[in-house]
Amino acid sequence: MKLLIVTHLETSKKPAPHTPGLRTLTRVQVKKIKAVAPKMEIIVTGEPDEIERHAADANIIVTSPRTLPPLAHATHLTWLHSLSAGVDRILTPEVKKSSVIVSNSSGVHAVPIAEHVMAYLLIFARGFLHSLENQKHRLWKRGEGMTELYEKTVLIVGMGNIGSEVARRAHAFDCHIIALTRSGKTDSKYVHEIHKASALERMLKKADFVVSCLPGTPETHHIFDRKKFGLMKPSAYFINIGRGSLVHEKDLIAALKKKLIAGAALDVAETEPLPAESPLWNMQNVIITPHHSGASERYMDRAIDRFVLNLKAYLRKKPLPNLVDKTLGY
Repeated sequence: MKLLIVTHLETSKKPAPHTPGLRTLTRVQVKKIKAVAPKMEIIVTGEPDEIERHAADANIIVTSPRTLPPLAHATHLTWLHSLSAGVDRILTPEVKKSSVIVSNSSGVHAVPIAEHVMAYLLIFARGFLHSLENQKHRLWKRGEGMTELYEKTVLIVGMGNIGSEVARRAHAFDCHIIALTRSGKTDSKYVHEIHKASALERMLKKADFVVSCLPGTPETHHIFDRKKFGLMKPSAYFINIGRGSLVHEKDLIAALKKKLIAGAALDVAETEPLPAESPLWNMQNVIITPHHSGASERYMDRAIDRFVLNLKAYLRKKPLPNLVDKTLGY
């Protein structure tokens, strides 16, 4: 059995080359995989020619969405694992039609993204955008309209691993947590109200902060549009750490200009990188981060631990913990 991991391997002689979309794998992490599958042939490479050659007879391929290798000749492939939680780029038409099972690394982003969300909330509540702007001009001026997170209502749309971690941290700030899920159920003990996704419009009216944690699927495309922003409080903030496709960006820009909402924090955009001409760049009530809310020095440790968990199940012919429903897209 052959495993191809599409990434660079760290060496003691020199650092791995920087390639966009590729993360470095350490020898310690490779040992973790070998400990589970000692007889498996493991190939780690970030070189395009080698990737294509080894993909042809690989049984398992581990890759980031941006570095998905050509699979037309991967006739031995039975399992495709994503080093990211999102699989929209992994689920190509050929993958969807095939018998290849797909899994993701859902769970690895939960801690850093939840911390990122809390940073957004605190920046807005404590007026840091204005303070930082004043600092540039050496202006000693107290902020106006500063508030607290205490007893603010945080609406979390999508209660997967990330949403659950956001709820836990927001609960520590004594926020009132409302969560929306497809089933209307959650295991989180930090949620005060739980509703089905169909209650979105009704819950938007109550929220001080709306945190979008949804995956990008045909069902969620442009779920946040003019109507949704119009239902929010003028004092409310919109935060998106899900996918850029969730938001009708022109409607968001219009809502911000008309002050239908107080501001927005965006780690994702409809078009990435966010075009230089986008009005969002210059809006004083907008925070933009370049799709890096999940970044952490612990990322690959968590990702490999997650892969090993799934590999154990795969070798025992058990259901994969991170199995993706190719129809639903997550």
